[in-house]
Amino acid sequence: MDDTEFDQVPQILFQGISSLEKMGAPGTLIPLTNDTRAVLCGADSNNVIIVATRFGQGRCLVFAHNSYPGIFLNIEKKNQQFVENCRQWLARGHEAEFLSINQAKTMHDIATDGKILVWDGHRSKSDTLMNDLCDYLQRGGALICGTTAWGWLQQNPGKLLPDFPFARFCDYIGVKVTDNYANCSNPIQFREDLIQFKNVYNVVQNLTDNPNNAQDLAIVGSAIKELGDTLPGVPIETLQDIVMNAGQEVIPAQSCPVRNKTHREQSSGICGIMCALPGIKAPGVRNFPGDFDRPPHILTNVQCRIESKANEWYCTGYYVAAGIPIQIDVLEQKGPTGWTARIGCHSDDLGRCDEFRRWPCISICRPLSNKTTKMSSAFGGLLFFQNSSDGSSSISVNLHHVVLTPTYDITDPNRAELWKYRCSNAPGLWADISGRYIAFNLPSKSVIHLKSAELDRVIQFWDSIVLAHHDLRGTKPIHRERIVCDEQPSAGYMHSGYPVVTHLDVSDSNSEDFIFNSEKLETNGAWGLFHELGHNMQQGWWTFEGTGEVTVNIFTLHAMDKVCRLEPWIHTWLQDQISSTKTYIEKGSNFNEWKEKPGVALFIYAQLIREYGWSSYKDVFRKYEEIQPKLGSDQEKMDYWITTFSRQVGHNLVPLFKFWGFPISKSTIDDLKKLPIPQIYDQLIQVAPERYSV
Repeated sequence: MDDTEFDQVPQILFQGISSLEKMGAPGTLIPLTNDTRAVLCGADSNNVIIVATRFGQGRCLVFAHNSYPGIFLNIEKKNQQFVENCRQWLARGHEAEFLSINQAKTMHDIATDGKILVWDGHRSKSDTLMNDLCDYLQRGGALICGTTAWGWLQQNPGKLLPDFPFARFCDYIGVKVTDNYANCSNPIQFREDLIQFKNVYNVVQNLTDNPNNAQDLAIVGSAIKELGDTLPGVPIETLQDIVMNAGQEVIPAQSCPVRNKTHREQSSGICGIMCALPGIKAPGVRNFPGDFDRPPHILTNVQCRIESKANEWYCTGYYVAAGIPIQIDVLEQKGPTGWTARIGCHSDDLGRCDEFRRWPCISICRPLSNKTTKMSSAFGGLLFFQNSSDGSSSISVNLHHVVLTPTYDITDPNRAELWKYRCSNAPGLWADISGRYIAFNLPSKSVIHLKSAELDRVIQFWDSIVLAHHDLRGTKPIHRERIVCDEQPSAGYMHSGYPVVTHLDVSDSNSEDFIFNSEKLETNGAWGLFHELGHNMQQGWWTFEGTGEVTVNIFTLHAMDKVCRLEPWIHTWLQDQISSTKTYIEKGSNFNEWKEKPGVALFIYAQLIREYGWSSYKDVFRKYEEIQPKLGSDQEKMDYWITTFSRQVGHNLVPLFKFWGFPISKSTIDDLKKLPIPQIYDQLIQVAPERYSV
């Protein structure tokens, strides 16, 4: 099969078909070599869902979700045309049957004549069988296979992609499996314009002639970022030239964001390329995350030991200077393996943002080998280790070519002395300030003027916020939360997750909103960050459509009410919100409107606090944590919440929830009718008292 014929495989497979059903949440694949072709893409050419390969005399289709092989074993009418097209191409027009090899232990178990083999890649195979499968393809065999790599990683805690047998098989046949989620519609439309690049090898050849092609840059940059290395066969000088010739229009800065779509694509591609270039410093790095005014003191052969009890980032206490390669020598590992090293705390990928105020991807993460790992970052950043397992483990390493950075850990009895030393002798540009239950990353210049006692006070405050959130929910922290100050969060002003990401303004020590301003925090709290930490506490059992930005604020209210010692605060909040909420009641309490107004929606939860106190909430949440109910629909979640809270407080709360417009099932109304109705006659219920009834 020559290149011209191979180029037609996408059109052959989608002849008479305009789309393919989206199954689950597909991952993405990277067709690397000239013996691979992209067949189907999601939103863009970096979201490849199907790859065709020619391997020796054989043919293979790789899918980015392990449910797809199943459509060839249980053929439904909606997939019939696609399945037949695949059969014709794989079997070269001959008659052939699909045969599952999911249960096969060796190739000797498989009768391959007249068969197209089908493999769910999550059914692991031995290296021997996979080698024999490659021999089978070399001789002209046909194979359909698929994986959901992100799903495999979730099911195998402590493992990394190189541990995944199917991923190693795909590497061998020229297809890179990633742990990303595909950005794609349902159904996934077949678009020929997105597959014109064929594969990464083809794109690199095109870049030789046109190094500024935005689409090609984006594809190569994305591929290199995933591979963690330069592309096979691509001269490093070619990639360096692309970076060094980048125009100002593609170099992000706060004062001059990259907004043009083509320029953003170029910027993303160049950023990805820089992830693989050792010894290169990103243009504009001084803008963010920063650069040294003079060469810093570089340390080599320094020993570092990390004790891990949870899956979180552990700061090594060292900073990696932009453009200076480092080396990590592993001396000893105990407990579960699966360690990775990360340079840079700014893990938000801005690829889908409509402007770039910094380079879109500046945090580099690599698996640690058993012996030596070499890494480099064009952007620089704090050096972290992370164990992908929640079990206890440890790692000891020697680090080479790193910079000491300011760190503070409230659990260290020698922290005051160490902090004093590091403030004077650690030039690292970013600091790591850790409590027992939370850690912060912000510019070193923001904190090195603070005394140990000041850090103790503010960290204990933030620890108490995390503990208050858990106390309300009835759980205990299993890892430290982390808050990172960033020039540009990937979503909104700040967002939840690990880490919680917020804007740089809270790292300004001269601002009232300084994240370590103890007086302000203890007096007025920090609604925004309490809110984002609250998002990390939400459970789907009691959060239904329209309440994603509502139930989170039960935790925000609790922290403001208790930790900040503002006990009357909840009553003050109720009064402040009452006028806008009255309008909702006067208009008839339309539940669809309720779901679109978080401020209004929060009011009923605040009423329950006022009437029954925080202890009732704690008891209700503990029941959820104990039972962990299996709830599917939003109606089930609402009914369960009303029933659980009503039984906990011994009152029929149906009238209250009906007053706010909640749709309540008849079975729930009947189930609670024997409980007394609480006498609630506040200013809101007085607006329409006739609606406060069963």
